[in-house]
Amino acid sequence: MAPNRSRLLVVTVGLLLAIAAIIQAIGGDSSPDPVDPETVSSSSSQETSTADSDIASTSVPPTNASSTTITTPIPSSPQTSINYSPTSTASIGEGAVRISGYGPTVITAGDEWPSYRTAIYRSKGSGSELLIDLRDDDQVPVFSFGHSDTNSSIEGLRFLTEITEDVEFIVVTATAGWEIDLLPDAFLWNQQMDAGNTPKAEDLMLFSSQGLTFVGSQLTPTAQGMGDLRIYNACHAPCNEGTTTWVFELDPACSNTPGVFIKEVGADFFQRTVRPVKSESGKRTLEVSLESYDWLEVLTPCQWSATPTNG
Repeated sequence: MAPNRSRLLVVTVGLLLAIAAIIQAIGGDSSPDPVDPETVSSSSSQETSTADSDIASTSVPPTNASSTTITTPIPSSPQTSINYSPTSTASIGEGAVRISGYGPTVITAGDEWPSYRTAIYRSKGSGSELLIDLRDDDQVPVFSFGHSDTNSSIEGLRFLTEITEDVEFIVVTATAGWEIDLLPDAFLWNQQMDAGNTPKAEDLMLFSSQGLTFVGSQLTPTAQGMGDLRIYNACHAPCNEGTTTWVFELDPACSNTPGVFIKEVGADFFQRTVRPVKSESGKRTLEVSLESYDWLEVLTPCQWSATPTNG
């Protein structure tokens, strides 16, 4: 009986081993595969990116918040924003440059800025505006000029004084094409001398977007132009020094009331004065009396003619 039990035990053990093998083949191996470091790094990066996007999206205010006013700050450098139009800069001789563009922009003043003494600006689009803001490194305006809401093109001249030495940015607001001429000291005088134009007896100097004009002599009794202007009330000898009354005739279609500023001889600053504009016979006129060596500044987008008379 002992040999029969041994054979039965061997058969039983073999049957159990066979069953175990079949179960393992059907159920598979439950142990994890080897870990790939690059796969884990990539997956972790994607999860982080997705999480950041979710956080960012929760920071955006709802689009129906109509009471919220969103303002766009001026960038510290004009190259940092695509909201501003590109500009071009060209030399126009003797250290002067012309910057031109279309629409709003921000321009870095550059290292040459302290050498400029005069700015002439123009915008040719009818019904446009051209405002020029000179700002320091903290984006604080130090000097502004130009005009808005006009029914014609815009032109003008402004002198750049010592208060503009700290200018870092030129901020332009415009709705059409524009150009700004930045001129060094004595540029307009030299321009006339190079062209062979010299002042005649009784002539005074008028600065406008047309440049320097000698006006008052029998040869040129009247000057014409548009926009902001400045006059140096010192006549070219021989002449009769004394009070000069300047008579401005303004375009009747221009409803602007000019700003009038006078810097008397010996004074450091311009003083604003009230000068009523007379309207009669379809003409709008403005009269300003100046003593010798006074400066006069008239700020207006209108077309004008200017005639000096004695007394």
